[in-house]
Amino acid sequence: MRQMVAPGLDRHDEAAMTQLATECKIFGPAGTQAANDRRQRTKADIFALVSIMIKTMEEAANKNRDVHGGEVWKAFAKHLYS
Repeated sequence: MRQMVAPGLDRHDEAAMTQLATECKIFGPAGTQAANDRRQRTKADIFALVSIMIKTMEEAANKNRDVHGGEVWKAFAKHLYS
């Protein structure tokens, strides 16, 4: 998730990952439309990718397939599902 670099997010920063996961949980279409600054648009892109990844992993699980998202996904998902 290279998009995390643009807004200065570090996957090793527990507080930043927790904050991003919290924002992701409450982010909706209105947030995308209201995203006038680059940082907010980048977050909207990250949240869209998260949605796609969750759907991909759900579909893979339903087909008994193992899908890995890599280290960045693991760091973020840990906070997303907590």
